[in-house]
Amino acid sequence: MLLIGDWAPGSKQVRLTRDATVALGNLEGPALPRDHSFAEIPKAGPRLFSSELPNGTGQFVFALANNHIMDYGIPGLEATLELLDQRGFRVCGAGKAVHDARQPIVVEDKGVHVGIIACCEAQFGVARRNSAGVAEFGPWIYRAIRDLRKTVDAVIVTVHAGVEDSPWPSPYMRELYHSFIDAGATVVHGHHAHVPQGYEAYEDGVIFYGMGNFAVDPDKWLDYPNGMWSLAAEIDVSSKPVRWRPLTFEIRYQPGSEGIVVEESNGKEQNSHSQYLQICNRPFDNPELFDALWQEVALRTYFHHGAKYMGFSASSQSGRRAQAMGGLSMLKGALLSRNDPSSCPSQYDYMLWYHMIACESHRQMLATALGVLAGEIREIRTDESYRLADEMLPWSRGVFPV
Repeated sequence: MLLIGDWAPGSKQVRLTRDATVALGNLEGPALPRDHSFAEIPKAGPRLFSSELPNGTGQFVFALANNHIMDYGIPGLEATLELLDQRGFRVCGAGKAVHDARQPIVVEDKGVHVGIIACCEAQFGVARRNSAGVAEFGPWIYRAIRDLRKTVDAVIVTVHAGVEDSPWPSPYMRELYHSFIDAGATVVHGHHAHVPQGYEAYEDGVIFYGMGNFAVDPDKWLDYPNGMWSLAAEIDVSSKPVRWRPLTFEIRYQPGSEGIVVEESNGKEQNSHSQYLQICNRPFDNPELFDALWQEVALRTYFHHGAKYMGFSASSQSGRRAQAMGGLSMLKGALLSRNDPSSCPSQYDYMLWYHMIACESHRQMLATALGVLAGEIREIRTDESYRLADEMLPWSRGVFPV
């Protein structure tokens, strides 16, 4: 079985150079005709859809639990489910109500029965009791894992979560993924950061924190560091502990062309990707470094866009505590003035705040950054964490005044 990352090529044709008996990836946005007439939903951030789907000899399985599958509302979801069913794709993670969205699927790979559960952090389009959407992760996952273990040989939990453009997960997310393995899952298959993240063996299972962009529209990602290659993994869940072989894939693209080629990296690219992944993995064996790197990620993300999205001050002329308290005062003032139409936050403001607070990774980022700035959380960043963050987060160099 092959685990891959995000599928979001838009209208670009895709040629895959490798087939697998079963491949599991994340469909980042609905599958709709190029000239569709579905209306976009109101949300903060871009809307995505793809008119191109994989072609191959094996079976493609798509996780739909993500922050883009509902970008064109319930009609877009219904059209996607119908099209994928017609094309023979297996899917999980979204449905007409929360019960449907949480339903796992079972696939067979070389005689091994694998149960797959798809879930994501809360952002836009979460399914409710009587409304369509995606499956938000929560305590229900543990029961789903236990129930599946009774009838299958292995369980994969595929999760859309994490801080975008970060090569490392948060300590909270790492502990959560460990708990899925403790509950009986064999593999945790992560995606959402849009850059490759690390992976680690845990107990008898394996956790891939983020696979990166497997097949995406280069016009949107060409200028993003590490946005044009991805981690993948061949896994054998019939063994205990599970066996796996990491791979990396490149997106080949000629500017102005109508298509992309997705193929295994080789030569210098492969060596570069291997070194990158070693840096991703190294902190898992060094708790102090791992925690320090999360502080780097949280602070840099906060000063890069988190403070702006929340309406907080991030001036380099202010002290740390003044920045934190000033931001909280601004948010409080905005909420108290909601009865004054001239000073009310806009709907977009509310969407940004929801986007930052509902999503667990965003909330953890805000809590960590504000905690460090306020002195509630002891700062543990080091020269090594600063150097590694500068190397692995090139977009963050010089973005915050410390």
